[in-house]
Parts: sequence; structure tokens; C-alpha cells
Amino acid sequence: MEAQEHNEHTQEKKMLPPPVGTFQTREELIKHVRDFALTQGYMVSIRDSSKDRYVTLACDRGGVYRKRLKTGENLRKRKSESRLTNCSFEVVGKKDDDIWILSIKNGVHNHEASNDTSDHPSCRRFSEEEVKIIRELTAAGKRPRQILKALRQKNPNLVSDSRNVYNVKAKIRREMVSGKKMGSSGGVATTLTTLSEPMVQNGVAGTGSSQAYLERKAVTDTRALAAELCRHFYTLGWFSGTGGSIAIKVHDDAIPKPSQLIVTSPSGVQKERMVTEDMYVLSSDGFILLAPVLKAYPHMPPQCTDCAPLFMKVFEMCDAGAVIHSHGMESCIVTLINPLSKEFRITHMEMIKGIQGHSYHDELVVPIIENAAHEGELIESLVEAISIYPKTTAVLVRNHGVFIWGGSWISAKTQLHQSGLDWTTPSHGPICNVNGFRGCGGNYNRALKAGPLSLNYMTEPSQHCILLDIEGTIIPISFISDVLFPYTHDNVEKHLAATYDSEETQIDISLLRSQIETDLERGITGAVPIPPDYVGKELVIGSVVENVVAMIKNGRKVAALKQLQGHICRTGFQRNQLVGVVFDDVAEALERWQNSGIKVYIYCSDSREAQQLLANSNYGDLRKYFCGYFDTTVGNKEEIRSYLEILRMVGVDKPTNILFVTDIFQEASAARDAGLEVMMSIRPGNAPLPQNHGFRTIESLLEI
Repeated sequence: MEAQEHNEHTQEKKMLPPPVGTFQTREELIKHVRDFALTQGYMVSIRDSSKDRYVTLACDRGGVYRKRLKTGENLRKRKSESRLTNCSFEVVGKKDDDIWILSIKNGVHNHEASNDTSDHPSCRRFSEEEVKIIRELTAAGKRPRQILKALRQKNPNLVSDSRNVYNVKAKIRREMVSGKKMGSSGGVATTLTTLSEPMVQNGVAGTGSSQAYLERKAVTDTRALAAELCRHFYTLGWFSGTGGSIAIKVHDDAIPKPSQLIVTSPSGVQKERMVTEDMYVLSSDGFILLAPVLKAYPHMPPQCTDCAPLFMKVFEMCDAGAVIHSHGMESCIVTLINPLSKEFRITHMEMIKGIQGHSYHDELVVPIIENAAHEGELIESLVEAISIYPKTTAVLVRNHGVFIWGGSWISAKTQLHQSGLDWTTPSHGPICNVNGFRGCGGNYNRALKAGPLSLNYMTEPSQHCILLDIEGTIIPISFISDVLFPYTHDNVEKHLAATYDSEETQIDISLLRSQIETDLERGITGAVPIPPDYVGKELVIGSVVENVVAMIKNGRKVAALKQLQGHICRTGFQRNQLVGVVFDDVAEALERWQNSGIKVYIYCSDSREAQQLLANSNYGDLRKYFCGYFDTTVGNKEEIRSYLEILRMVGVDKPTNILFVTDIFQEASAARDAGLEVMMSIRPGNAPLPQNHGFRTIESLLEI
């Protein structure tokens, strides 16, 4: 009876060979064998292969352990017993015409089945994506156990342990020294492959020699430029001692921007004494290709900047051409204005005009992340900030400094210069003096107390905003219908004829052409095709005018029409042929809100430029009261997502902190569904509201 039970147990533990059969590809055959092997408690590896002819798969416990040293007293011995048993199990796959046929050469094992898949080295290998994660977290200074935890969150079935992570980290460090890159299979590939084709195209001798490329003038000049900027930034106070760093892409028309080399400054070198030879050259994916030579005492051994992983992320996510990291005093101060704030906001500053996409009346928003003991540990926070603020060109680090980037070193430098705080900011901006404390808009309750700034007596500001429509809320609808529309109607042909060859008008026509194509597909009344440019200027202008007149007549509010109308009206305002007309209560209400610390924004279907023109009114220039302008580029005014986007951009704590005032029921409904407080504006000439609309109404902004 016992013998019978033992035989049954042995039968249950027997490891069967995979079922034979035919397969379409070599990879399909290998996967079939490995998947079946795991169910039986063993694993196979490729012993021999000719990719288009055959493949031999053997048990991964085949073979015997080979000693590292053959003879001598220092014979290296294993600390544990080898898992190899010289198992002779083997299967063969052969290609016959276009079919792969699996056969069993030896289906017997000489060892017991494994109880854990982690016993097999091939099961502990990392995928290409996992190797990339290890590389990024290694650059961020994470330990093997921390990296393993992150990997298991993505793949709960991962059988690798921290030793496997450590081995990959060690291989990465060796590659950093040798200038080589590890492939997903654990092999090695050179990092300058992307440079070969452009170099051949440029006729460089040596069929793409990486060393020859590193010695080219473009690389040398960029290294010299980086050194010069480091010295210059030191004199400006943007860099201090060894603090601060810069990274610049080597411009080469023959190489796509994402694949261009990167020149970056070293760590631990006095910035005022930087020279060309101190600069590092990195590949497009961050491997060191050229490092400085070791200098004599008292110089420290060369070391690439700790910011390199952060620079690489900015290059990857923002299509930047240069990144600057400054420890400037101003960038530290603004992060302390409100120690709890996640962003810095400022408007009505002349210097803002130098920052991409901003004018004097716009609000600049810069995200703030918390500092860490090592700069490499900031990478996760930096990535999150850029993801939340995709249009930003800077990220502040509290008590530390700022990262600023641009399409070129000139753009990055300009924006760093423009970001400097001017403590003479007029009181209408968000940097103002509230109860003796300068801070971003909002009210702070602060007790005067000796000693350093403490969170115990700082409270988070409560930010309240008003979002205003223009037509029917600030400006009478009659001004739009009786003044602006007729002016546009009468001047559209004249404007197009006078500015036809300008880039601005060509963009306007292109947008209208795209809109008309959509209108024609939808069967919109009044839409006529706009012919291509080659038929002649007169025919194109004639068809554009016909479409514009029809759109105005039908009350269309599409972005293409609004943009052209804004450009036409701009000329009228510049020539004093037009002056904005606002309701009598508007100027007084705006001044009252400003004095109360309430921020005011505009959301209108007109372009942002047109909104600012209308604010130049019969009551003077009202633009000083507005913190920002939103148009239909954020979305249609009757869609909920548009208001959610405005909430994100304004940065209030909760949606009810914004009051939206409009005369359009559909807009009010969308804003209410997004969580905003809403009031309906009842003005002369406004369309009647539906019965039981459910909104509070006002006849004057002074009622708010």
C-alpha cells in the first residue's frame, strides 16, 4: 500500500515534456515550450540556435559549474551549492518551409521539480520597460528595495528580488563609465548609433566615428558657450560658488532634436573659473560620452552635475533646447511668501512680457515643489509638476532655487532674467502688502513674533475669484451688434487686402478655411468654399468676405471668426475709430473688488487680444483690474470641461471659490455643473431667461 502511494506521488511529480506540434514562428514555438515548462516545474534556455533554421532548448539546470580559477591557493569557491545538475533534457525546433516543427530529443530530467518560479534565472530577468524604470530610479538615488517596490506595484507577479535589481544597477554604473548602454536582454549597444547616419550624410570620414563627432566644432562651441554662461551667471548672482548648473543641446540640423547631444556643467567646480574642458558631453539618453580630465590638487575629481537626471526629464517632456538651474535669492524668496502654496502667481509686471506666451496683463503661474536632501531625489516631483502644468517653462524648488528652460539657451536665459522679483510691484498685482506681509493674493492672518517663519502662525489664504462674461455683462450687447459687427463687416475686405501677405492674416485665412470645410460637411447655411491660394488673391479674399458676412449674420461664435474680428477691430482701436463702451457700474465694481483682494478674470468667446481691446473703454483703461483672460481655446463656453480647465489654471482650493457671471443660460448651466457659483446678468438687450431657471440674477455688478 505504501509502495503504491509512493508510486502515485512520484507520478504526480514527474515533469512532462511539452506537447509536440507545428508553429508559425520561432518565437511562438519558444513561448509554447517555456509556458508549458513552468507548469511542470522546470524552465528551458536556448542552448544553440540558427535564427532561420533551428533552435535547441535545454533545461536551465543542464551543464556543470565551472570554477573561476583553475589552480592556486586563492581558488575562488562558491558560497552555496550550484543549481546545475548536468540535466540532459532537450527539445529541438526546426524550420521546414515556413513552418516550425517541435520534436523531443530527450524528455527526461535528473532533478526534482521546482516549487518556485524564482528558482529559474530566466524568470528573474527584467523587461526592457523594467530596465528603463530601474535606470530612472537609480538616477533619482533610490535604493534597490525602493526600486523593487515600485516594480512590483506595476507588475505584482514579478519574481525578481533586490539582488537582481542591485545587479542591474551595478551594470548601469559600469556603462556610465564606459559610455555604453544596456539593452533589454542584458547585452550592450553603443550610444552613438543615432549619430552615424547624420554624419554619413554630412560626408564625415570614418563612417560615423563617434570620437570624430565629439571633436566637431558644434560640440566644442557648445562646451565653450556653457562655460562662458556659467562664468557670466556667477557675476549676476544666479550661480554661486559651485551652486547652479546648465545643460544645452548641441544644435545640428542633420540630427533630430530629441537625438542631439547634451553639454552640461560639472559639479564641485567654481563657476567663475569654468573653462571649456570642464564641460561634460552626454548622449541624448543621458550617458557620459566625454568627461573632463582629472586636475591636480586642490581640484576635486570631476563629477557630472547631480541635476543631469532632472535635465534629461525636462528635455524629454518639454522639447527644450537648454535648461538652467539657479540658486538665486529671488527664486528662494518667492517660495517662502506662502510656505503652504503649491504655486507662485504674479501679474501686471512689465518683465512678464519676456516670458513665452505672456503679456503685461496675463498671470504667470509657476509650480512649486518641495526640496529634498539630494537634487536627484527631486525627479518625481519635477515630473509631476510638469505633468500638471504642461505649459510652464519653470519649476520652483522651495528653499532651494528654480529650474527654467526654453527652446534655446537664449530663451532660457531670457526667462530666468525676467523671472526676477521686483519688490516695487504695484498694489494691484497679486504680490501686495497685506497686514504687513507681502504675499500672493489672499488674506493672511499673521501674528508678529520673533524668530524664524513658522507654520504655526501662518494660515492658508482663501482665494476668491470672479469670472466675467463680456457681452451682456460688462458691455451692452447693442455695442457689439450696432458698433463692432458693422465695423467688421465694413472693413473685412479692406483689412484682408492690406494685410494679405502678412503671416498673421495667412493664419487667419487658414483657420477660416478649416472651419469652412467643417461647415460644408455639416451643411451650414451660408458656407462657401475658400479656393486655394494659387487661384489668386482677389478670389480668396472674395470668398473669405462672403463667409465672414454669413457668419456674422448667423451669430456664429467660432474661434476662427473671432480671431479675424479681433485683428480687424485692433486697427479700429489703434486709430481711435473704436472705443469700448461698458455699463456705468462696471468700473466702480472692479475697483471695489480689487480693494477687497478679489481676483477678476474674463471668459469670452472673443480672442484674448480682443478682450483687452474692449477693456480700453469710455471709463479709461480697465485692464489693470483683470488678472487674466480666457477665450474658447480652453473650450466651448457651454461645455463643463471648459470651466474645469479654468479651475485648474486659476488654482483655487474648491470650485465654489469662483463666481461666474453671464447672461447665457447654457453657459451658466455648464459652469454650475462644474461646481462654480453662478449669477445671471439681467441687462437691457439681453435675451430673456427660461422660466424657473434656478439662478440668482443681478442687474448691476455692484450687487455682488
